Amino acid sequence: MPTIRKTARSLFAVALLAAGFSVATPVNAAHAMNQTPCSTGDLLHIWGHYSRPPIVGPSGPFEFCAANAGTMGLGAGAWVDKISTGNNDIQMNDANGSTVRISRWNIVTYPNQPPNITSIQIF
Repeated sequence: MPTIRKTARSLFAVALLAAGFSVATPVNAAHAMNQTPCSTGDLLHIWGHYSRPPIVGPSGPFEFCAANAGTMGLGAGAWVDKISTGNNDIQMNDANGSTVRISRWNIVTYPNQPPNITSIQIF
C-alpha cells in the first residue's frame, strides 16, 4: 500500500516532467521559415538548379522565396546560382560542412562554381 510520501513524490515528478515538456515544446509554429510567393523585394529570393540522379528527384532550375526566421532544407543536389537576402540575415549550409553568412540587402551570384547548399537559415 503506497504511503502519502511516495504518492506525493510521484505526483511531484509527474508535474516536473509535464512542466519540462511545456517549456521544450513551442507554443505555435508561426515563426517557422516558409516558402512564399516572390511578391516583394524584402523576401529571401533564391535561384538555383538541381543536379541529381532521377531516382533521387527531378533535375533542373528552381526559384523560390522564403520568409520568417527558421531553417529550410533544399534537398540533395541543390546548387545556388544567385541569392537576394532582402531584409534578412541568412546562413547557407554547404554539403561539405562549411557555412556562409550573408547580411541583409545583398545580392550574391555564383556564375562559375555555385555552392552545393543543403539548407538555408534566416535569423
